[in-house]
Amino acid sequence: MSRLIALTAGQQVVFGGDQVVEVSAELADAFQVGDRLVVVQEDGALLHIPANEHAIVDAAVTAARTGFAELAAVTDDAISDFFEHFAARLADDAVFAPIAVANALDIDRARERGRSTTRLELSAAMRADMVAGLRGWRDASVSRDEIVRTIEHEGWSVEARRAPLGVVGFVFEGRPNVFADACGVVRSGNAVVFRIGSDALGTALAIVEHALRPALAESGLPDGVVQLVESAAHSAGHALFSDRRLALAVARGSGAAVAQLGAVAS
Repeated sequence: MSRLIALTAGQQVVFGGDQVVEVSAELADAFQVGDRLVVVQEDGALLHIPANEHAIVDAAVTAARTGFAELAAVTDDAISDFFEHFAARLADDAVFAPIAVANALDIDRARERGRSTTRLELSAAMRADMVAGLRGWRDASVSRDEIVRTIEHEGWSVEARRAPLGVVGFVFEGRPNVFADACGVVRSGNAVVFRIGSDALGTALAIVEHALRPALAESGLPDGVVQLVESAAHSAGHALFSDRRLALAVARGSGAAVAQLGAVAS
């Protein structure tokens, strides 16, 4: 089996089983050895994933897969400790200070680009909600492996059991609180990979550095359990949602871009 190493302007690509779309000259010129092409089967959109963006996502998903496997040896109490340490760090003014600085820089850059900053600002209320949400996950009674229901028959029975899915991929834009909220999948034994838009990437990186990774270390959870894709490129989202190692893909938001991500994941 050979690999795709180049595209030619006018080259036909099949989609939907019986339809074709032609490669544009712009795409053909941009495509390099090592790049990837995702074909959206619903409408024939050709999504270019540069090799460097694929490498960033591949490393994050690989780390999450390893973290998921290692999480099986971690106790539920340790997972509870993770949420408490994460919440406590966000509530600590000294720890939160560099996160606030990063958020202010994100807001300034967004304003310079004429973007709305209403949902981007990590206000006192949003910060308090994040802390409360993490502590809600801390106190949740969800277990990673438990019997949900048992149906008894004569001589035999059927059990429905709760079990972790694996790696969950999230793509969302400018709400920093989603980053903390969606860590809740760790409560049920899953790993998570995030891709956040350019508007809030600086804030997310600061949260990871000053609160998330220290909380993982303090609680004894594998570092790979929560991964942030350190790229704001749309192609990074396409690379993440086309990765077959994901057990579940979640896109927060609305509009054509989110619909396209859903099509890529499906």
